[in-house]
Amino acid sequence: MKHSGLPVLSNMYRHAEALHTEGLRYHRNTSSLFVIQAHAATVTINNHTHRLEGFSCVCLPPHTSIHFGKDLTETSTSAGQLRFYACDYEWIGEESSTDSPLMPTLAELNHASLLDQASALFDAYENRLYNSLSQRLPVQAQFMLLFADASWALEQPDCISFTQQLDGMDQVISYLHTHYDRKIQRDDVVSLSGLSLRQFTSSFKQRTGFTFNEYLNRIRIDKVKAIMLQSRQSLNEIARQVGYSDEFYLSRKFKQVTGMSPTIYVRKPHTIASLDHAYTLDLLSLGVTPCAAITDTWVNGHFQLSQVSPSFHPLYWQTQQSRRLQILQSVKPDIILYPLAEGDDPHIEPYHQVGLVIQIPWRGVTWKQHFMNVAQLTGMEQQARNWLDAFDQRAGQIREALRRTLNPGATVAILNVRSDRSLIYAYGYMGADLLYDILKLTPPQAVASMRVQGLEHPEFSIPELTGYDADHYVVSIENNPAARLRAATMMKSPEWLARTAVKQQCVYPVDMTKWYGYGPAALGAQLDDVIHYLLPHLSKKT
Repeated sequence: MKHSGLPVLSNMYRHAEALHTEGLRYHRNTSSLFVIQAHAATVTINNHTHRLEGFSCVCLPPHTSIHFGKDLTETSTSAGQLRFYACDYEWIGEESSTDSPLMPTLAELNHASLLDQASALFDAYENRLYNSLSQRLPVQAQFMLLFADASWALEQPDCISFTQQLDGMDQVISYLHTHYDRKIQRDDVVSLSGLSLRQFTSSFKQRTGFTFNEYLNRIRIDKVKAIMLQSRQSLNEIARQVGYSDEFYLSRKFKQVTGMSPTIYVRKPHTIASLDHAYTLDLLSLGVTPCAAITDTWVNGHFQLSQVSPSFHPLYWQTQQSRRLQILQSVKPDIILYPLAEGDDPHIEPYHQVGLVIQIPWRGVTWKQHFMNVAQLTGMEQQARNWLDAFDQRAGQIREALRRTLNPGATVAILNVRSDRSLIYAYGYMGADLLYDILKLTPPQAVASMRVQGLEHPEFSIPELTGYDADHYVVSIENNPAARLRAATMMKSPEWLARTAVKQQCVYPVDMTKWYGYGPAALGAQLDDVIHYLLPHLSKKT
C-alpha cells in the first residue's frame, strides 16, 4: 500500500444482518476500508471470489465494486452471516507521480480487535452533534489509528490480492481490440500469448468461437458499423481507419461477415439496447423504444413502457451483470449502447459477443450534443432538431416569465438528500443545468462560487445550511427510509427553520428520479415542475 499522502475519513457505514439470496454489492468512487466479521460468506472483487470465515479487513481502491454473497457450499442454517464497517476515505497530500496504484487486498485476522476499533469509530462518527473542527478531529484521529493497524495487517506477505492479471489469451484479445487498425500477423500474437502455434489455434477458437483471422475481421467490421452509423465518412476513409487497404476490400469482408453490403446495413432498421440512463432518455425522447434498457420508476411511468411495448425488458442499476447478459442474449439487440468509462472496462468483452457495442462520450459534450449523437445513430436527426427547437422555444418563454415574476436577485438552490449524504448541486445534473444555464435563475453566492471552481455537487452538513441560504429551495429526496429520516432530521433543525425559503414557504419537493435524469424528456418534465412551483398562474392555464 504505497502512498505518500494521508488518509482522511469522508464517510462511514455499517451492515449487520444475514445476507439475502442476491447478496450485497458495494461500490464507491472513493477508497474504502472494510473491517468484516462473517460466517460462511464469500467476497468477490475483480471476478475473484474468496470465502470469508471469522474476521478480516479489505482495502478497496476507488471505482471498484465488492460483492458479498452466501457460501453456497455451506449447509448450516447460519450460512451467510455478515457484519462489516466500511470507511470511505480520501488521500490528501499525494505525490501522484511517484505513488503506485492501490490494489484490492484482503487480510484474514485472528481476533476481533480491529472490528472493535471500527465499532467504536462508527459510534463516534454517528454521535457527533455538529460538524465542527473540534468534533471532526478526534474522529479523524480514531480513524488514523484504525487505518494504521489495518495497514499493518494488509502489508503482511500472506495477504490475498484481488488483482486480475491478464493471461496470455487475454493479452491477445486486448491487443486485437486496441490495435485492429494495424497490420497484425498471426505469428506476432502467437508470440504474445506464450503458447505454441498449435496450442494458440486451439485455445483461441475455444475462447472466441472463431479463428484468428475471423475474429480480427469481426472486430474491424464492428468498427466499420459504428463509424458508418455515427458519421458520414466515405468507405475509403473508413477502410483506412480500420486496417483495410481500400473500400472494395472492406465491402468484400463486410459481406462475408454480415451477409449484406455496407449500404444495406446502414439503411436497415436496428434493434437497440441501452445500458445507460442517459441513452434511454435520448431514445425514448425520439420515440424509439429499446428492446432492453436501464430505466427507473419515473421513466417507466412517464413513457408507459409496459403498455407501449410488451416486449420491452427493463434493466436497473442494481441488476447484476450476469442477469443483464442473460436478458440481452435473449432479445439479441443489433446495437448495445454501453456507458463510456475512464480507462479499460474489464466487463465490456462479453457484450461484444451479443451485439455491436457503441459508446458515446460525455466528456466535453452537452446533453443536447449527446442527444444529437444518439439521433444520428438512429437516423432521426430531424426529429431531434424538432424536439430541441420546441424545448428551446418553451424554455425561452418560461425564462421571460420568470424574469417578470420573480423578485430581482431572487436566489434558487438545489438540495438533494440521500441515505448516506446530502448534496447541493451547482451545475449539470439534478436540474442545475436547467435552472442556472437555461432559465438563468440566480444561485446563492456560495453556489455561484462552486460553479466557478467546477464543483458539481459537494456534500453539506446541517450546520453548513447557513451558507446556502436562498429565496427558493428545490428539494429531492432519495426514495428510501434512511434518506427520508435524514431529510426529516434536517427539516427539524434550527438551521433549516431559519432559512429564507423555509420561512417564506418556498420549498419545492420534487421527484428525485425525474430530476436525476440528464436527458431531453427529463429536462422537459423538470420544466413542468418549475412552472408548477414558480409560475402557478401559467400552470393553471396549461
